[in-house]
Amino acid sequence: MSKYTQIDIRLIPFYEKGFVKQFPRIVRLLREWSYRTPLDKEVSLYGLIDRLVGITHEPGVPSDITNTIAPYVKTLSTLKEKAKEQLLSRKLNELDQCLYQIEDQFEDLEKGL
Repeated sequence: MSKYTQIDIRLIPFYEKGFVKQFPRIVRLLREWSYRTPLDKEVSLYGLIDRLVGITHEPGVPSDITNTIAPYVKTLSTLKEKAKEQLLSRKLNELDQCLYQIEDQFEDLEKGL
């Protein structure tokens, strides 16, 4: 590792319309269960996966909501782990494919809510 230089590979969110406009149903879900912090600044979909996992574990969340989002959250969690492995091993083409799959799952979740 270089003494004066570091390699920085980050996942930076990019939404043409903004996250709130792109995913209004997911935003409503996050707000309803007090996950407002990620909405104050636009975070990546990758970063939001843990928030959705948290909602599925909240004891006060009605079972119909948990049952609706659980399949998406399970797939998203698996994809996040796969993406993390690709990121850490610097396999950027494979990481890009994982991120596309994450986006698809978020779009499907938005439709399903």
